[in-house]
Order: sequence, then structure tokens, then C-alpha cells
Amino acid sequence: MVFNKVTKQNTHKRKVIIHKHLFKNAGTTFDWSLSKNYGEGFYDHRDDKLMRQQGEPYLLNFLNEHPTIKALSSHHIWFRFSKNNDIELIPVYLLRHPIERIKSVYKFERIQQSDTHGAIMAKKLTFIEYVKWRMSSESNPTIRNFQTRYLSGIKGGKDLTYFHFEEAMEELEYCSFVGIVDRYDDSMKLFEYEFKKIGIDIDLTYTPQNVTQSVKNIDVDERVNQILGELGDMLSKEVLEKNKFDIEIYNIAKIKLINKLNSYRLVN
Repeated sequence: MVFNKVTKQNTHKRKVIIHKHLFKNAGTTFDWSLSKNYGEGFYDHRDDKLMRQQGEPYLLNFLNEHPTIKALSSHHIWFRFSKNNDIELIPVYLLRHPIERIKSVYKFERIQQSDTHGAIMAKKLTFIEYVKWRMSSESNPTIRNFQTRYLSGIKGGKDLTYFHFEEAMEELEYCSFVGIVDRYDDSMKLFEYEFKKIGIDIDLTYTPQNVTQSVKNIDVDERVNQILGELGDMLSKEVLEKNKFDIEIYNIAKIKLINKLNSYRLVN
């Protein structure tokens, strides 16, 4: 098993923050902060064909060809990082309650100027119709254990097993930078503290970007209950079942965040 835990042994290496940008998880706001800090040293990687095809070798080669990059963001870094690279890759994730995330995905795809299947269907369908469609194997797993798939490195829409959940949990355990969208301010506070421990001084204050729902003062349980109520009993049951791993991972990551904040005395 290959892990990406940051260790003190790597302090002599060039460090690059790698934002593993999950769709509709406040990633654009985090990218805004990276850009504010690093200017041209931040790279928003959008031409991702080679990233998807070649994985880590492409990423390392790209960074070697661009030695001034200090932070990079991409939607397609599903792969885990090896420990013995010449560059220390520092992964960052932002996780979101998967049920609360569903409404944000739908709202965004309805207004998105795109010809993707999801954007086309969102404009045609009501919210309930869209969720039913997304629950089927005919669509990409955009709201079916999406975060578990990303953390475990599983592409495509095949059904996940407990093995994949364990793979995702290992990635979560060995990554120091895992934030929670509904605790965004606290997450940034913790990130700043953790980055400073490895010699990176960064200011993660922000202006929200590309948001359909606020990341501030979120009562996530209230939103979740509202969405499940809107979907009705039968569809809600299916949605909960097809996001059970994401829900568990979100809950564990949130507890981990709160425990770290308390241990570092970063809670007001």
C-alpha cells in the first residue's frame, strides 16, 4: 500500500500543495486563496487528459518542467502519491456531507454553461427527477459515494464494496489536510496551523467563489433533513444507501477535524 503521509524526513524536498479538487466541495474558494498567496506560483490544471491517462508520472514531470509552481489544483488527481518522489506532494481534500452536496450539484448543473450530460439533464429535469436519474447506473456516480470513489482512487460507476471504503479510510488517515465544507473557517484555521508545522506560511482567509450555497453558518443537519424530506421516503432510502460510505467518511473526517482543533486549542 502506498501512502501520502507528510513526514519530517521530507523537509529538504521541494514542497508543492496539491489540491485534489472535488466537484462542488468549495474547491474554487480554496483555489482562490492559493492564487492569492502564490500568484503565478499557483496552477489551476484544466487540460487533464494526460493527468487522467498517466497519473503521478505526468504530474511529477509537469512540476519538474514548471519549477516555480508551489500549489496546483486539479479535478482529476484520483491517484495516491508515492513516498519516494523528489518532490514532496502535499494532498489537500475538502469533504462535504453527501446529501447536502446533492442540491448544490443540481443547482450548479442547471446554470452551468456546458454540454456535459449532467448539465443537459439538470436543465431538463426537476430536482427529484434529476436525483432519480443520478441514482441509476446510466449516469456517472456524481452523487453516489463520489467522495469515497475519489479517496480510494476508483474511477467509473461500478458498485463499491467495503474494501473500497477501507481504501478511502486509509487515504483519509494518512492525509494531514482534510477539511469539511460546513466547517470551512475552522478547516482553514487548522490548515494554516498544519502548514506552518511543515514550513509553509500561508494565509487562507478567503472570499467565497462559485457558490450556490453559503459555506458560512451552515446547519448541515437541517439542510440534509430538508433535502431528504423533499425527495420522499423511497428515493431518500435509495440516496442514503448509495451514499452510505460517503456519509461515514464525512462523519469520521468531521470528528477528526474537531478533535484536532481542540487538541491545538484553535477553537474560540
